[in-house]
Amino acid sequence: MYHGFGKFIRGKGFSMLFYLVSMLLMIYLTVKIGNVLEYLFSFNAYIAVFLALVALTSYMLCYFQSSKAGNKAKKIYESCGVILCVLLNFTICFFIVDCLNIFFVFKQRAWCLMPVITGVLLSVYGFLHARHLKVKKYEVQLGENRKGKKLVLLSDIHIGSFVNEKQLQKIIEKVNQLDADLILIAGDTFDVKAFEYCNLSKLEQMFKKLQSKEGIYASLGNHDPVSSDKRIREFFKKAGICLLIDEKVETKDFCIIGREDVTSCPNRKSLTEILSNVRGKKPEILLDHNPSGIEEAIRNKVSLVLCGHTHKGQFFPATFFTKLAYGKKDFYGYAKREETQSIVSAGTGYFQMPMRIGSNSEIVLIEI
Repeated sequence: MYHGFGKFIRGKGFSMLFYLVSMLLMIYLTVKIGNVLEYLFSFNAYIAVFLALVALTSYMLCYFQSSKAGNKAKKIYESCGVILCVLLNFTICFFIVDCLNIFFVFKQRAWCLMPVITGVLLSVYGFLHARHLKVKKYEVQLGENRKGKKLVLLSDIHIGSFVNEKQLQKIIEKVNQLDADLILIAGDTFDVKAFEYCNLSKLEQMFKKLQSKEGIYASLGNHDPVSSDKRIREFFKKAGICLLIDEKVETKDFCIIGREDVTSCPNRKSLTEILSNVRGKKPEILLDHNPSGIEEAIRNKVSLVLCGHTHKGQFFPATFFTKLAYGKKDFYGYAKREETQSIVSAGTGYFQMPMRIGSNSEIVLIEI
């Protein structure tokens, strides 16, 4: 179940509003960048700037809609993503200066450079901060006689664009330092079209280096290949990871349940079907990529739900709208409702725009 605003942003009305606002912002940014170029170089470049912005956004849209993408297309897409990050920060900084200009009139034309400088510095911070891994700890009470167990949650690694093998190696090394009993991956291990250009054999060997005492379990997300794709099943099997697709498995201390992603598979099995009528005494841990499934888990009295997907908005102002869409409890962090506890991670990686401002790339450590 989505919150009211969540339903709105998934409707056609929001799509039309989004494109309208995007066009207005593009015109606004054209004027502002045009002013800066005119100040610096004394020539009119407004039309050129507008056409460049149109070409940038058009390419990114075409990339998402294309069925395949090679290395060359991927590199262009990544370059566009970096430029888009900078342009977003330019827009925010230009807008703030315009608001300040209402109260404090900046008479010198040189003030037009301030948003550009600030936007560049903000972008550099966002790029570097996204690559910094933080360990987020939670203490959770889960059943009896299980004190001292350590679970590590990864989600939204988004291997492929931006998150490369070097960053994945950094993630694996950080996880192995935590001495986990169980490692759980809550979807979006891969990014869009990653299977078209990634070295899957090398990635399999890298994932094999993950160290846990009692196994590694994963579910799929909306950016992963769909479960009917044999390649995704084979990948996880060769990587030594148990992929759960609307099914459950028992470990020494827990019952782990992995669900299909609701976006990729809207007709997925109900949680009642997966759990069946006979339920053991072991605490149930549910991997469900999208936190919209938490309410169903509450109705079924699942002990702990682990999600990702939201990225905690990843960067401002997306953080604000994401919180509106999912609500305070399902947007990020720990919550307890009735007999069910939930943790929504900000994600271990990042996607589309390789920066984080107002959120962290995190590995979640759950201490029982």
